[in-house]
Amino acid sequence: MSTKLPPACLTIGSSDSSGGAGIQADLKTFTALNVYGASVVTSLTAQDFTSIRGVHVVPESFVRAQLEAVEDEIPFQAVKVGLCPSAGSMRVIARWLRARPSLRVVVDPVAADARGVALLQPDVIETLKNELLPRATICTPNRFEAALLAGMEECLTIEDMAQAAREILRRYGCAAVVTGGGMSDRSYDVLAAIDGIRHFDAETIVREKVHGAGCAHSAAITANLASGESVRESIINAKAYVSAAIAAAPELENRHSVLWHGVTVGEQVMARDASGSHPVIGSGTGSYPSLR
Repeated sequence: MSTKLPPACLTIGSSDSSGGAGIQADLKTFTALNVYGASVVTSLTAQDFTSIRGVHVVPESFVRAQLEAVEDEIPFQAVKVGLCPSAGSMRVIARWLRARPSLRVVVDPVAADARGVALLQPDVIETLKNELLPRATICTPNRFEAALLAGMEECLTIEDMAQAAREILRRYGCAAVVTGGGMSDRSYDVLAAIDGIRHFDAETIVREKVHGAGCAHSAAITANLASGESVRESIINAKAYVSAAIAAAPELENRHSVLWHGVTVGEQVMARDASGSHPVIGSGTGSYPSLR
């Protein structure tokens, strides 16, 4: 007896040889959330959980070839775009997405790490702003990336996060969920969409240097959108998934932790029940049916 293909997602991004982040983390997340995952590789890294030892950028012609190949047989419902270190390849991706307006697109900017260190060259950041973000359904910057995209000097408080999210929505026309992990004993995210601001929070799970949580978060949102959830539902359930994966993270001998993608539905429900989400000033209610 044949089995029908579940909802399908495409991840476009960098390979992480440690398996903790990048397309490896995305594909694990897709499987955990019961969607089929395919990938287009923009660069390859030689890295472990703490450092990158080398990067090989994939030529834009081969990025285009991968895009053409994966869509021949797979009907994608949603696409995640992660790290793309080449402006030329990012333009190829943006053109491909513009030609497919029905796809829901999640952009994880990967422009700065959790310490605020820039990861992209200026020309790549300009291409991200001018060509990729205007095609996104939602983008998922951390606080440092949000400040960069919103033209702010810093983004240190929940109020700053809301201001940055609003400015990203205004500038680029896509919803933005700014993530603020590590701020306090609660992990706060702020969403700006066409019907206002919404605030999400969950208990901070204390782990030593968990690698790849941001990748898993944006991949989980992508999977949830592909499964038919609204933007708001996708964010709530993605946050629960990542919280559960951090809570289940095994610890290595050097005390670094490895995000555990194979958390059960029950563990995700427990994480969701322990979290909260509520509107703040100016927020709307309900889902977001008119987003791209």
